[in-house]
Amino acid sequence: MSDPQFQPPFLQQPFLETADVLYQSADRLALHLHYAAQAITHALTAGGKVLCAGMAEAEWLAQQSAALLVKGMNRERPPLAALALAGRDDCLVAQVRALGQAGDIWLAFSLERDEPALVAATEAAREQDLTLVIFTGEAAAVLGPLLRDTDVWVPLPGHQPARLFAVAWLALHGLCEAVDTHLLGDAA
Repeated sequence: MSDPQFQPPFLQQPFLETADVLYQSADRLALHLHYAAQAITHALTAGGKVLCAGMAEAEWLAQQSAALLVKGMNRERPPLAALALAGRDDCLVAQVRALGQAGDIWLAFSLERDEPALVAATEAAREQDLTLVIFTGEAAAVLGPLLRDTDVWVPLPGHQPARLFAVAWLALHGLCEAVDTHLLGDAA
């Protein structure tokens, strides 16, 4: 076994950098998550649903967001109408057109890579008047141009896909807890 006192700095550096970025952006990120939770809560209480999507690793974030919205976080409540869409190319667009209705939420996660299927599906969601709730890096180069004034952008600090994924995972938990709080009130 190696010496537990010795920790190579290169292993600590990503954690320290991510913690610093999160600390610096916590207020802004929390505000955008609040807006996203309000939009989702409004859609769900009006009878809508949340369609979740992402590409590559972000597809897992979409699956987790749907699962957390359906089953809840730490409090008992009825399941919410959310589902993760998966697929590439025209398949994802076809799912949006088949399942999406005006007033629904399009919850998309972009790690700022080349994601043409996600862009096309997001365009289809816009055409069907879904409210976009988009998690992207600060550059918002992939999905950012598709946002309207009535949509919600959750800017994740950083530019590297691994950091965006890690921050999105934390932010997703905050979002789902905020939705539960909007629906059930503060936990006792």
